[in-house]
Formats: sequence, structure tokens, C-alpha cells
Amino acid sequence: MFLTDEMLYAAFRAAFVHTLDCMLRETLEQQHSSKRGSGFLDVYPVLQGAAPQIQLECLLDTWDHLNRGESRMTRLNTCVVNAALESLARMAGQESQITLASVWRGPVQLNTGADHWVISKVRALQLAMDESTSSQLEGLSEHLSDRGIPPCGIHGRETKGSTDDLLAIVGRWTASKTIMLESQGLLTQDEQDILRVFFEEQPGLLR
Repeated sequence: MFLTDEMLYAAFRAAFVHTLDCMLRETLEQQHSSKRGSGFLDVYPVLQGAAPQIQLECLLDTWDHLNRGESRMTRLNTCVVNAALESLARMAGQESQITLASVWRGPVQLNTGADHWVISKVRALQLAMDESTSSQLEGLSEHLSDRGIPPCGIHGRETKGSTDDLLAIVGRWTASKTIMLESQGLLTQDEQDILRVFFEEQPGLLR
């Protein structure tokens, strides 16, 4: 893996760790603070209402998309990549080293360390990404707050999509069983087992 690939991989891991925690808390706790985020896509105010299991589905689906080497990206895929990178940067700046270490304990061993340079590496990656796709999120500009993540692109052409496609995930509740339980390469066996047991106890969250 090149450094760029490693940081992108770590970003997807960070988004997974964060959103899994949100999903478990939201489902298992009787009461939870409305100030808590429901997942990594909460960096987009317009997507803050999306259920955490739907956010996980979007994350794992985009990961599988990239893992298959597919170059054409939907608007949602691009949002997922951007939000995952921001999730890693925020985790490196705000979370404990224990949390960040769990990101690095994925099935792929990373050469780059979980050190104080993580945020700088993420920002450098955001700036270095394909400028030809950096305008993909301009259509969402009216929905983003001043604290929105910096728009950046990824290599590959974007397929046609609309803001309505993104808003559609906010109203969904049941996630794809295939995507949630069969994603390859990103999750450890223990994490896959946690998901499997969780959804066995919460069957109404999958279709």
C-alpha cells in the first residue's frame, strides 16, 4: 500500500469504528443525548438525520466499490469518501489513543503510524486528490454549514446523481443484509461477528 491508500483505508476504518459505536449506543441505550452524532456522515448537516445503520451501509458499499477497482463514483460515494477522511482527522484530534489504535487494528497492517501526524496526512490527502472532481459537491453548498468539511474529489468520473439521491438515505431505516454482513477487507473477524450478533438481535434493521 502507498501512503495515500493507507490513509484512505484508515479513514474508512475510522468512519466504521465511530458509526458502529453510535449505532450500538442509539439502539441499546434507552436514553441518549440529542447532541451525540449518529454517524460519520453527520459532517453534512443535510444528512444528520440518517440512521447509523444506513450510514454504515453507505460506508461499506462505497468501500466495496473502491475495493473492486471501480472508477465511476456516485455523488453519495464521493460524500462518503470525504466524510470518512474528516472522521479520521477528527478522531486523531479529539479521541483517545485507544480509539485511534482500534482503527489501526484492522485486517490490513499499515506501515504509517497512528501518530500526531495523522491529521496533517489527512489534510494533505484531501488537498492532493483529483481536482477534476473537486466540484462534485458544489450542488450541496447551500446545505453545508460554515464548519462543513472541505470539498475534495477522488480519482474517477462521477456518475449522474442528484441531491435527492442523498436526501433519500435520510428517510431509510432498513439496511441491506448483503452489504452489512459480507463486506470484505475492511473489518476484522471480531467486528464482523459484532455486526452479525447485533443484527440477529435487531432483525428489523435489515432487509
